[in-house]
Amino acid sequence: MSNLLLHLFPKDPSGKVQRGQAMVLIALAFVGLAAFVGLTVDAGILFIQIGHLRRAVDSASLAAANQFREGRTLAEIEAASDAFINLNSLSPADADIFVCDIADMTTTNTNPYHDIELCPDDDGDGNYGEIGEVPRKFVRVEATMPVEFTFMPIIGFGSINIRAEAISEAASVDLVLVVDTSPSMAYDAECGDGDDDDAWAEQFLVPGSPPTYNPSKGGTPDGIDDCVSSTGAVVGDWPDDIMRDPNICNDPDPAAGIQGQCHPFEEVRAAALGLVGRMYFPYDRMAIVTFDANATTQQNPTTNQSSVVSSIANLTAYGVTGCPGWPDPSLCTSTNIADGLQVGGGLFGGTWLREEAIPILILLSDGAANAATNDTPPPPRICPGSPGAPTWVPPFCRDAEFEVGVGDYGYDAEDAAVDQGLFVGCPEANTYDPALTSCASAGQGAVVFTIGLGDQMINSDACDLSAYPGGCEPDQAEKLLRYIAAIGDDGDPSTDPCASTGVGASCGNYYFSPTGVGLIQVFEAIASRIFTRII
Repeated sequence: MSNLLLHLFPKDPSGKVQRGQAMVLIALAFVGLAAFVGLTVDAGILFIQIGHLRRAVDSASLAAANQFREGRTLAEIEAASDAFINLNSLSPADADIFVCDIADMTTTNTNPYHDIELCPDDDGDGNYGEIGEVPRKFVRVEATMPVEFTFMPIIGFGSINIRAEAISEAASVDLVLVVDTSPSMAYDAECGDGDDDDAWAEQFLVPGSPPTYNPSKGGTPDGIDDCVSSTGAVVGDWPDDIMRDPNICNDPDPAAGIQGQCHPFEEVRAAALGLVGRMYFPYDRMAIVTFDANATTQQNPTTNQSSVVSSIANLTAYGVTGCPGWPDPSLCTSTNIADGLQVGGGLFGGTWLREEAIPILILLSDGAANAATNDTPPPPRICPGSPGAPTWVPPFCRDAEFEVGVGDYGYDAEDAAVDQGLFVGCPEANTYDPALTSCASAGQGAVVFTIGLGDQMINSDACDLSAYPGGCEPDQAEKLLRYIAAIGDDGDPSTDPCASTGVGASCGNYYFSPTGVGLIQVFEAIASRIFTRII
């Protein structure tokens, strides 16, 4: 049988060779498998490092934009970018930063930090940065680093350099500063300085609690400093420090930003100049609007820092000139917050529109709204009063309490200020969605900060108890400014960051300063909240 099987299935004389070929094939398969595993592992390492570098460069670009916002040197900006790269454990990766060199926006600029692609677009004539076009604060961060492979050196690939870049933009700002210049901005008078600070009171006010304004009183100022001691003893009806007369404390010939002795108006001026120093011209623009009986644009949006400084230096508090004898106080009141907001908000649209910039409005007032202009006269002013008709019964031209919507005595100056706050702070038309905000219509979409200055914001004495037996809200002025700030905080008046905050405290986009001295810190806090975005 065994012989038969051998005959049927003879031995293959090459069997040993075939077994050797199989071993070679298996060995080659193992090499291929190892190469495939190595390629997979090293590819994973490569993609992980690319993602890591991209995230690090994004962080570095935001850091660079923040440094750009602060006006740091290019070397300092690059150092900040390198620090963020290293914080992400990517050393020895280094970052290079590039900006548009606005001193020479041409392709021939040899500045190593200059990137012509970050400059304003060429309109076809070969010139970048057309006259009047405001540059944007772009920063490009580029970083490279080597990636060391684990298995690929077997086939001759030891490492590869990877690269990532990100462009960030520090927020270009269009800022409108709206400042109260009504006579009460000179309320912080000083005894014993030789000035007749109560001249206006001697001429127009009738003693009482509270005193009443009589435009036909015809009193004669005594021309002397009535304050005779540090305790406030007086000669005549009024303590000399009841309020300075802006006609006296204003300097009619300002020089170098020094204006006179109207306080706290001088502190307002100093704080405003400090804010100018935090702006980054010519990337940012700034405008100045003042309001008293009416609003006035003192400086249109400009990138020229010296023009803004000059405008602030030439501001004056509204001088008391008396009232011509109208039967109501509507042409005598002088805190027209509504007009200030309307004029200031209007500077974010029309010919002044700059879509890439963040519109910011800062409103500063030291009292409640008591004046408003009617856009469709007659009458030229908005001034209902108590009980239902304009009278010389305080509070003038507004109800005795803050409310949203028309109050008991009709549409008043405070209602007009609320409406203009909605105009400035509600989302602009392209982003307005009634499902996302309680605003009834689109507005300018500006970020709004409000500043309340002084005791009359929270402890107003403008209330005739015979007309309002229940009294008036002493913090009516603060409630108005908090409401306006709530609109400008997120474009929705129903979300109020101040809802649970007590009287006389800063909250959300509202800041309270009991004295003018504290305004420097307030403006600094607002400036620090300017933000950046990554693109």
